[in-house]
Amino acid sequence: MTDASELIPQPSPSEPEPSASSPLEDPPNASESPPVAEAAAAVPVSAPPPPAGVVVHPPGETPAPASAQNDLARFLWETLQTLVLAGLLIVLFRAFVFQNFVVEGSSMLPTLVQGDRLIVSRLSYIFGEPNRGDIIVFQYPYGPDKDFVKRIIGLPGETVAVQNGQVYINNQPLSSEPYVEFTSHDTYGPITLGDDEYFVMGDNRSGSSDSRSWGPLQSHFIIGKAWLIYYPFDRFQMLHHPALSFSSP
Repeated sequence: MTDASELIPQPSPSEPEPSASSPLEDPPNASESPPVAEAAAAVPVSAPPPPAGVVVHPPGETPAPASAQNDLARFLWETLQTLVLAGLLIVLFRAFVFQNFVVEGSSMLPTLVQGDRLIVSRLSYIFGEPNRGDIIVFQYPYGPDKDFVKRIIGLPGETVAVQNGQVYINNQPLSSEPYVEFTSHDTYGPITLGDDEYFVMGDNRSGSSDSRSWGPLQSHFIIGKAWLIYYPFDRFQMLHHPALSFSSP
């Protein structure tokens, strides 16, 4: 098949030579119209179907381009939805699951040091009660904008006393505390804790502001249980909460 715009020359038919035996035909009358070739009837040809996924437009129509503004608005809206959802999940996570804190000061030496970053579990005390020996983070009762980290020593209803640095619970001496490296020789109490009160102390007994200074801690100030040191990486570790026992008087 040749392109419609391509012209191909056709050879002219050879004219027969006149012969003596065949008379010449009269030339056509110039007044007569030349014969007109009859036009061939047009046969419609069906186009092959378009491939799947291709949008077909009628001839002469140009599809309208997609609006860049609509695409940008859709992208911004989806991004905003993602950010709001992520923020909501973070708030819920911090409120009910875990929260991170940075240790400042030396009141919990040698267990915690300046700059330690902690993961604190809020779930621990939603489904259970604080125990003796737990390291907890709480709001300072006389300045709730400050958060402290200490260890629970006395439980609700118990009578706590300190004599020459030795802790007594209900007149029974607390056994050796393996986490205490810096001892003190102070004296405090006795004091009987209320139904929702805890007696907390720092592991650095000679350099800690705790219940010996400002009294018992009420339970509603407790944020959660210190669970993990996650930074610096060389101090990465799970925190231990030993169950403390009593020695014979």
